[in-house]
Amino acid sequence: MDQRDELIIPVNKLIDFTPAKLGARIIEFDDVVCSITGLPQSQISARLESAVVGIGGDNTSSRALRLSLLILRDYINSGYYPLVQDRKLVLAPLLEAQNLDEVRRRHALRMLYRQARLNAVREASQRKALEKFITSLTMVDYQPGKVVSALEEAPPDLSIQIAQSGSARLLWRGVRTTWSMTPDASAPGREVSIVLTDRRWPSTPMAVAQFRNVVPGVRQRDTWLGMTARNATGGAGGYVDRLAKQPDERAAVEATAAVLRNLLGSVNLEGLPSISMKGGVDQADQLAALASASRDRYNRLRQEGRPAEARKHLAITKRAETAANLSLGLAGLSECQSDPYPSRLMRTDSEIRRRVDTGLRKLWHYHMGFVALEMSICGAAPPFGALRVGKLAAALAGSEVVLNAWGRDRPLGEIATTVYEPHVRDKVPNPGPLVVFTSGLYPGHSSQYNRASSGARKWRRIGETMGYGSFHVAADTVDAVDAFNEAVDGYSHITRTFGEGASARFRAIGKALSGLGLPDLRRHDTRRPLYALSLVEDPGGVLLGWRPAPAPGRLGISAQEIAHQWWERWVRGQVSQLAREARVAPDLLDELHGLLRQVNELEAATPQPQFAARQLSLLDQMGQRPVGLGEVG
Repeated sequence: MDQRDELIIPVNKLIDFTPAKLGARIIEFDDVVCSITGLPQSQISARLESAVVGIGGDNTSSRALRLSLLILRDYINSGYYPLVQDRKLVLAPLLEAQNLDEVRRRHALRMLYRQARLNAVREASQRKALEKFITSLTMVDYQPGKVVSALEEAPPDLSIQIAQSGSARLLWRGVRTTWSMTPDASAPGREVSIVLTDRRWPSTPMAVAQFRNVVPGVRQRDTWLGMTARNATGGAGGYVDRLAKQPDERAAVEATAAVLRNLLGSVNLEGLPSISMKGGVDQADQLAALASASRDRYNRLRQEGRPAEARKHLAITKRAETAANLSLGLAGLSECQSDPYPSRLMRTDSEIRRRVDTGLRKLWHYHMGFVALEMSICGAAPPFGALRVGKLAAALAGSEVVLNAWGRDRPLGEIATTVYEPHVRDKVPNPGPLVVFTSGLYPGHSSQYNRASSGARKWRRIGETMGYGSFHVAADTVDAVDAFNEAVDGYSHITRTFGEGASARFRAIGKALSGLGLPDLRRHDTRRPLYALSLVEDPGGVLLGWRPAPAPGRLGISAQEIAHQWWERWVRGQVSQLAREARVAPDLLDELHGLLRQVNELEAATPQPQFAARQLSLLDQMGQRPVGLGEVG
């Protein structure tokens, strides 16, 4: 093969892969590593799966060995190649190759995501649902051709159905299957799913979208809002930058401090000592110590099988943690108020910045489930992508149907009602939906958000976020994760129980990786463009106490107004060409039949059917040869 076809990986990109907790079984791990050295990627996956089947025993070291090999397989299927250097296993990220241009990198990512979709559908319940939907779609009045013809003449007579159950959910799930990378499953928190149709052909889906609670800890998003005092790289930014633009910095600091004091004054003090509303570092330290002791007691009681007593200590933990964080934030803001230029002080004093940041994050956690929506799914149904219906789905994020379904005045969640007294909503009111966020899969994959608008509001790109997720972690790996965690803890440590945090699957994987001393498989090293659709003039300013909350009234604009705006802006000028492209594109039934055929072919070619989540080799799909030691630059 031509030297130009070889991938060259920088040495500083190599990842050490040395699992812990294997005990004497480290010898077996080393034997397996020797057996895969130099093999093509697809053969490595098969060899690792075969090795897992042959592992006997059910103690911690056995479970650790199984999990280590499955994680290694998932790394390889996600675009890494194993190398042995100095008798140690390292992983070379193929997508970081110096000679891989952006076109080929995007192609490789598309192939990776496409295979993730196949993996999702191969789960038994998902394939059964797919077969059911194909059958149902052939029995109803599915008319994509008529909808395309109608769109040539005018905007659609748009209908937005909230797809929680029944036929609407079936339509939504069928469309989602054509491009989503994970199985359709319920998740903690609020969810609003919608399916778009033309009223004249209600069984012909045009697009789907889903809105969920935003996840904590997206630095670029939180920086843009001002809900952190740090920028995307950890330096001064976010709140600091916004504060520097205020005409009276100290007045702005006091406004934010007033919000934190109102929250602190609303904390349920059951199980806590008396608290000063001034906050302070000493108070924060005392409360943090109480939270730590209560957390230890909670874990011991769970392990002893005393859940009722454990929950009491978990409630104390959450209250103490909240009061500690608010106290620390107030301590930092108090120091800022003593300086004529608070933003300058925070830039130069990292400790003050850290304290303020701690309080801001607690303020954000109080509000985030109500004021911000994450558009986790958005896309056109085949063949309507050619008619730019994806932009219509993106625009509908600001529609009254979506925002009313999300709701302005929803009750506090389970954690908040345990941490705060009921009057917290009087002191720190819920301003209602303020902003919608979303992200693309990778650079160049977000054209449906570029220049898209919802009435007068426009989607805008606010930066990039490094990808974290678990879509590329196979189902059998997750089973092995749970078995390993239980062996280490003696009980199921991570559940969907109140107070445990969001995404049990995500946290369980992280805990297992940490226990094995392995690199974080959840980080897939793809910078994803991040977008925001502001529903008010300054969402962050409202939360920080700098702007009044929006007045009660109509939320968003009508779906039909958005449909007319979309058609005039994106369709009318090129309607004939767009319609021709849509007519020759595969429709939803074509796509689903093709997907099912691919799944069946993969199943037939898999020699060990118990590994239902086996993936194709990314390297094979890229048409590249594996790197060797001499090719690592």
